[in-house]
Amino acid sequence: MSNRRPARGRQKRPSRSTRAHRRPVQQVREAERKVSITLPSRHSEPERVVAHLGPTNSGKTHAALEELADKRAGVYAGPLRMLAQEAHRRLGQWIGAEHVGLVTGEERVNERAPVICSTVEMAPLAGPLLVLDEVQWADDAERGSAWTRLLLSGEYQEILLLGALDALPLVDRAFPERELKVFERKLPLEFVGARTLRSLTKGTVVVAFSRRAVLALAGEVNRLHPGRVAVLYGAMPLSSRREEIERFLSGAADVCVATDVIGHGVNLPCETLLFAETTKFDGEERRDLLPWELAQIAGRAGRFGLVERGHVGVLAGLGWGTASPELVESALEPHVPLPGGFRGYRAVDEARIRPLLADLGVDDPRQLDAALVAWHRVALREWAHESWLAVESLQPLRLRLQAIQRRLGERGHALSLADTWKLVNAPVDEDGLELLATLALAITGDRIARPQLAFLLDVARLRAASLEDAERAGREASILRWFALQYSGVGGVTIERAAALEETAAARVVARLRVEIGSPTIGRCRSCGRSCAPWFPLCDRCAGIASRS
Repeated sequence: MSNRRPARGRQKRPSRSTRAHRRPVQQVREAERKVSITLPSRHSEPERVVAHLGPTNSGKTHAALEELADKRAGVYAGPLRMLAQEAHRRLGQWIGAEHVGLVTGEERVNERAPVICSTVEMAPLAGPLLVLDEVQWADDAERGSAWTRLLLSGEYQEILLLGALDALPLVDRAFPERELKVFERKLPLEFVGARTLRSLTKGTVVVAFSRRAVLALAGEVNRLHPGRVAVLYGAMPLSSRREEIERFLSGAADVCVATDVIGHGVNLPCETLLFAETTKFDGEERRDLLPWELAQIAGRAGRFGLVERGHVGVLAGLGWGTASPELVESALEPHVPLPGGFRGYRAVDEARIRPLLADLGVDDPRQLDAALVAWHRVALREWAHESWLAVESLQPLRLRLQAIQRRLGERGHALSLADTWKLVNAPVDEDGLELLATLALAITGDRIARPQLAFLLDVARLRAASLEDAERAGREASILRWFALQYSGVGGVTIERAAALEETAAARVVARLRVEIGSPTIGRCRSCGRSCAPWFPLCDRCAGIASRS
């Protein structure tokens, strides 16, 4: 997920289906009179707030987890399930697994333990010590509100805020009396210019910015390092990622080809990191990577204690990749002035917020969409002069709501307000909306939901699954794990069956990856078999022949 900040109040351009479901103006104005615009607040201020700010590979997270281990009571809250799991593993090694729990949207382990590791959305709202990781995510357009609510209303005696130095303006606004500990990189980064595929050495990570680009590139690298290439990208199930990371950690893989997923807490023994691309599609347009995005990824090179130095450069000679050496080299040095004479890559000075159900003033789920639109309008108006608050995008919530209500309406069902709101806030992307609608039917007891869910949970369907189908099953398993924790057994969905699906999907993904990398179909011309751009089926030569025939 990108942390790119839109302008205050700006929404992504709605799709045609979204525009078709806009509420009448009169209905929205009526809803405006019912919404409640209140900021979350705490009853008592924390006794101590310390900001651990600095770049990757600076030890700030390690120091915070050591303090949490010493206290033996508190919460670690991070942006990703993988980060929560990693903190859970490390703390369990230090103080004993029986003292540490794990709470995410998809799993619960020892949840009454004195130390809890969680995703930010699942973090308790009170406790002795909060370690809030990646605090700059408070400015994220779609998830920032979870951080903002902890900043504004978390009832903790002590708070440790972890993140990039870029977040210093935000931290100062939230806690003017905070302590500040600035961490420096333990190993400097050295720009090494352009490297070719043939020059890749053991411990190299190559970064591209789409699944297809990564798979095509992994196939090319595999020709030079047969069987010794690891792959990481966002669509992979979590267990698949862990297996690929372990292959690289153990030395079974010499080179790892990855997307920017490695920019968020993936610790690899990476000596050299090369950018195969320096542009990416951000959902709206293809653009150059921003300096902070490049720096976050580049910082994964030179992991202290794992390798002795860090090298950063670009991959040359691909024929289809576009990597700018100048862009990468300039991003290795921060250039944006920050308070206190520090420098960063951007100034994160806003936190985003969105409504709770109690803020919307409705008692009927049919009123939710109009209430969300109304709340957004009122919040923009009320907080127009707040120095550090911005309204989070509500478009993902509205898309989920529309998918649920459309399917319920087709089957003549309705859900309670509480159940509707719970589903609307499910951890689901746009490609999971159909499954979310089926889960809504399952809650109502509709007879068509159970066989559909039984098919999805049947691991036998994955025996001959393609890579794409196995990836999709992994995403479905994650949603079903979340549902099983909320509605155990409903529609035949249990945590055990969902976990089995997730593990089976992950194993199938890894197996199909080995096949794809060994005999590439992506990045290979379907006519002559030569290397070509991964987004085209034919190379330039064969495409020209086909157009003339």
